[in-house]
Amino acid sequence: MLLLAGLLGMMAVGATAFFGFDIGAEDAEDDVLNMPLPDGSGTDDLLAEVDNLGQSDLLSDAPYPPENTADPEWQIITGQPGADTINGSDVNDQINGGAGDDLIFGGFGGDQLFGGAGADTVDGQSGDDTLHGGDDNDSLVGGSGHDQIFGHNGADTLLGGDGDDSLVGSAGNDVLLGQDGADALHGDLGDDVLQGGRGADTLFGGWGNDTISGVVDDPDVPGIQDLDEGDYLNGGGGDDLILAGRDDIISTGDGADTVALGDWLSQDHQAQVTDFSAAEDSLMVIYDDSVDPDPDVTITQDEETPSRQHVELNGVRIAAVEGTDGLTLDHVTLIAESTLASGWPV
Repeated sequence: MLLLAGLLGMMAVGATAFFGFDIGAEDAEDDVLNMPLPDGSGTDDLLAEVDNLGQSDLLSDAPYPPENTADPEWQIITGQPGADTINGSDVNDQINGGAGDDLIFGGFGGDQLFGGAGADTVDGQSGDDTLHGGDDNDSLVGGSGHDQIFGHNGADTLLGGDGDDSLVGSAGNDVLLGQDGADALHGDLGDDVLQGGRGADTLFGGWGNDTISGVVDDPDVPGIQDLDEGDYLNGGGGDDLILAGRDDIISTGDGADTVALGDWLSQDHQAQVTDFSAAEDSLMVIYDDSVDPDPDVTITQDEETPSRQHVELNGVRIAAVEGTDGLTLDHVTLIAESTLASGWPV
């Protein structure tokens, strides 16, 4: 119980901390670069620095700026040492923040944005953008479009926004929120928190003790709801907590993992656990104790597939557990919603 509450709290704190930053506050020592827009109509406040960090094999076919920097389709902007503020243009920008705690906005176009050293905030805004955080604890927002976001070092917060996005936390204890669209999230190294949001998402925790959620709760409805369905959740290495949503497929991976189920699942929208280990893994069933303080949980055999067992909550099948005949009620822990003091994640 304490483990679950702590991890859920970490998810809530991570998201709250990100949304709480003040993009309007600037230090008097910040660097401001004024550069004309390509059409000569006014200026932008600019900032940035390039650091590819060996991730080119993970990028899509989105082009980097050509060698001819006079090409009107590309603008290359490099920040100065210190905390800079940079706004991109209406064309494709390469913005390099460099050292300092920078604030970078891509603007329109398919941009390449590099935070560099320092605790940076990078917002791709419109277009299909590629964002790199660099060192320290960065906040990266894809915005609209199909974006690729890399946190690199530090405890980073990555938000995909709209579109089908790819998020890679890399090193550090990161928070990855896919939001809308069919997103791909990879926590990589560290103890990460991954939440896909709406859409058919693919979540891979990587190496570390990760918290992975395929559930999208409706905050306006009492109890826990799931507004999403059809995600693929893979814990990877480490002792992971996986929150299973409607029609989700769960691969626990290596380690002693816990799969959380609940009454947001149903007979027609069961979660499917493909590789449950009776020797290491466990199940957690969350129930609404304001409605039913004494729920009935049973394990039943599938009528057609001998290697499949079902978890039933008050007679309703909520999960199919594949490939093991050793699942018993000893693997199940009941958790009342009222004990989740931190609330439901993100």
